[in-house]
Amino acid sequence: MKHWSFNTFALSGFAGSSLAVLLLVVNALTQNRYLAVLLPIAIVALLVGGFMSVRAHLLWIRGRGNPLP
Repeated sequence: MKHWSFNTFALSGFAGSSLAVLLLVVNALTQNRYLAVLLPIAIVALLVGGFMSVRAHLLWIRGRGNPLP
C-alpha cells in the first residue's frame, strides 16, 4: 500500500473543510430545514478536514512535503 504524500493530505483536508462550509451554506439557504441532517455531517467533514490538514503540516515539517524530485 502506498503512503499518502503531503499533496494528498493537503487536498483531502481542503476538500473536507470545503464540504463542511458548503453544507453550512446549503443549510442557511434552506432556512434550517435539514439542520438535523446537515449539521452532523458538516461537523464530521470539518473534523476529517482538520485532521488531514494537521497531518499534511506534520509531513511538511518532516521534510516529506517537497513535491520536487
